[in-house]
Amino acid sequence: MDMAAVRDRHMNITKLERLIAVYEAGSFRKAAKVFGISQPALTWSIRQLEESLNLPLFVRGPRGITPTEPCERLIMRARLIVSEQARLLAEVERSNRIQTIELGVHPILANRDFVQALAQFRQAHDEVIIQIVDGYSAQLQERLRQGSLDLAICAPAARTSHEAEFDFEPLQAQSYSVYAAKDHPVFAELAAGLPVSTHDWAQVAVHNVQMEQTDSEDILKMLGGVGMTPAKAIIRASSMQLICSLVKDGGLLGMLPDDLLQHDVAGVGLQRVPGTQIDAPPLGLMTVAGSYQSRSLRKLMSILRQTFRKGLQRQGGSM
Repeated sequence: MDMAAVRDRHMNITKLERLIAVYEAGSFRKAAKVFGISQPALTWSIRQLEESLNLPLFVRGPRGITPTEPCERLIMRARLIVSEQARLLAEVERSNRIQTIELGVHPILANRDFVQALAQFRQAHDEVIIQIVDGYSAQLQERLRQGSLDLAICAPAARTSHEAEFDFEPLQAQSYSVYAAKDHPVFAELAAGLPVSTHDWAQVAVHNVQMEQTDSEDILKMLGGVGMTPAKAIIRASSMQLICSLVKDGGLLGMLPDDLLQHDVAGVGLQRVPGTQIDAPPLGLMTVAGSYQSRSLRKLMSILRQTFRKGLQRQGGSM
């Protein structure tokens, strides 16, 4: 491949973005709608890229398009290039503002250790603004990829081609259990050894248990054993606190993080359904691999490590 020719023919970011859009949409027509351009203009752009590389990127057929092997290899690099450009622009934009740390946080980390870590950091760095965005792990990883976060506290990336994009350091183990109000009929059914009837339950809109994990069949069987069938997941919400309220006051079942509830179960009137605890991937510090880390960001990460380590020691656990 003549790289000088590639440069001369403008293999620019826009063309790579369009290539990614066509690849992900599986259709020139759908990708053209995403960019708000005509389909012929998009097709011409991809043909220019193919000519620059002297390689076919898609096989056109009566049933649509299929990416070629060179296209599959190029897509991986193109995603990295486009993501790096987004991160670069975001970093430049942030450097022109008052120093800010963009921090993504999984919902279950709204606990005492996290709050104490932020307070300790603020005492030493009152000139730094911490902008907190809450979200589930996949959402936070996408924000990291786009460059809108400096740091996320979430679960590790799934074992995909994106895994190498991130550095991950575990901080806290996770487990989930099914909870219900203490007077929920499921407890009487289980205690009496009766067949468990199906029960309405509230589900987190972004799954807290990945169904592709190896024990997913066992998890589904366990949920079914306490009456939680997919058809009875009548409410889906992204707020963990709302799920707690629905379980407490709405008579629903719900799978909730044990760490979030361990200090509050007695107070809020909830009870764990026996035999429903499952382990989940740990939560930890996640950054984009090789990304720049300011002194204040490194200090925040150090305080978070120390604080969560002390929390584990209080609980007699290890990570």
